[in-house]
This record gives sequence, structure tokens and C-alpha cells, in this order.
Amino acid sequence: MAASQVAHEETTVSIVLQMSEQMQALAASGDWDRIEDIAVRLRAALLDVPDAQRPQLARSLKRSIDTVTAQASRARKTVSGKISELRRGQVAKKAYELR
Repeated sequence: MAASQVAHEETTVSIVLQMSEQMQALAASGDWDRIEDIAVRLRAALLDVPDAQRPQLARSLKRSIDTVTAQASRARKTVSGKISELRRGQVAKKAYELR
């Protein structure tokens, strides 16, 4: 019984860590929709982790989430810049059409 409990705890922790790594990989590729899905599942999986292991795992997850957040911020800036370029192009086009 105790052995199966330990195996379940290790499995739960490894699942949480795998999902964390998957979120980072998806962030690197810009797949933001799938990250959101994993974040929801990750939150639920974290509740299955034994209380004694949660603080250390939470610190690891925070580092992972900080990485994903930084990548999301950079991606948002890139998209904002492209939208600004498009708007400037639309304004220039309208001005040219008015001539």
C-alpha cells in the first residue's frame, strides 16, 4: 500500500513537471491557446500533489510560469508592433487615395 502511494505521488509530481515543460515548449513556439488548456489542467493536477511536496513544486512552477510570461510579453509586443505598422499603412493608403 505504501509503495503504491509513493508511486502515485512520484507520478503526480512528474505529470505536473511534464506539463510545466510542455507549457514552456508551447510558449517558445507561440501556441498560446494550448498553453491556456494546459494551465487549467496543471492547476487541477497540482491539487493532487501531496502537501509536503507542493511548496518545492510550486517554486519550480513559478520559474516555469515566469519564463512563459516573459515569452508572452515579448510576443505581445511583437504583435502590437505589427498592428501599429498595419494601421500606419492603412492611414497612408487612405491619404494617398484622397489625392
